Amino acid sequence: MTEDKLENADEEKSHFFIIRVTIGREMQALERLDSQLSRVEGIYSIIKPYSLKGYLIVEARAYENIQQLIYNIKHIRGIMNKELSVAEALKTVEKKKQKIEINIGDVVKILSGPFKGESATVKSVNKEKEEVTVMFLESAVPINVNIKISEVSTIKSEGS
Repeated sequence: MTEDKLENADEEKSHFFIIRVTIGREMQALERLDSQLSRVEGIYSIIKPYSLKGYLIVEARAYENIQQLIYNIKHIRGIMNKELSVAEALKTVEKKKQKIEINIGDVVKILSGPFKGESATVKSVNKEKEEVTVMFLESAVPINVNIKISEVSTIKSEGS
């Protein structure tokens, strides 16, 4: 009976903290932190959230454990003082489905990549892959290119 009480006392609640990271360097910081996990106790998981750029979420026994982990790691900018609840931490890792409102024949503007700023006509929409096939309006040779839906913005809808 006393052994059960001791085991329960050793089990401590985990806490979620946000670590600030150089934007665009989240994966490098995550890999560096991962390589340091063996030297620090009390770190349970490290999460790179979909919805937050420039941040990582670390699940740990205590704030001090995270301080030990991030000490002298490149691209780490600090720890946010606010602790996240489990629900808030889970919300950051859930990828939300984007509502696709692009139709064949729509005129779109490319928002990023090598064709940034170009206008194109949508030739097909693949909702599973979240891609559109477009043909550029001002191109001398008609070329079809597949682009992620998140990288285009509708200028003129076919129905308009």
